[in-house]
Amino acid sequence: MKESYYTGAVKDEINNKNITIKEAVAVYDDDYRNRYTLTVNLGNDGKDTLIAIMFNPSEKTIKKRISTKSAPIDLTENGKKKTFVDGTITNVIRIADKCKYSKIVILNLFSIITSDPKEILKNPQDYINDVNNKEISKNLKTNSDILIAWGHDKQQIISETKKKWLSQAKGELKYFCWNETSNTPTHPSPFNYKKVADFLKNGRCLKLIKERKIN
Repeated sequence: MKESYYTGAVKDEINNKNITIKEAVAVYDDDYRNRYTLTVNLGNDGKDTLIAIMFNPSEKTIKKRISTKSAPIDLTENGKKKTFVDGTITNVIRIADKCKYSKIVILNLFSIITSDPKEILKNPQDYINDVNNKEISKNLKTNSDILIAWGHDKQQIISETKKKWLSQAKGELKYFCWNETSNTPTHPSPFNYKKVADFLKNGRCLKLIKERKIN
């Protein structure tokens, strides 16, 4: 396993503020092909942890060098550098800060790092990873709130994977916006900027899932 440490800040343009990242730690396999967890500690006055489950890590989130706890990569040194903060991660940080969470644990249904999810969709069973499964299971058995934000796909194996994990969840399942057409949680991608912006402007907290049947 390899770890990379990050610090710095991201911008919440909607609320015109900088969100401080006290420390973030990304855990990869030795070949940097999989990212298992990304834990972000925010510099706000919140107390709780938010677990966010998405589909897979993007290549935009990887920096192929290891930084240490004493010498983390500074996110603010150059806005054009590609570290772990792509548009999706930035949106998750914005959402968590809006809801006063002090810590975020980002997980993915599939740990393979790629900017083309179609690669996974061709043969999703080939990308099921035991290490990733253990990390998801361990985190879902805490009482932390869980933001489900993986978007939608109709393949049966992916649907079964989602239901498997949600059946293990001990914390409350929440979402920031729902896609009524596909009956699935909206992904916090930059392509869904308006939905994220609407939430950041008007949302007071994440919405609790009660009776929804999730595809």
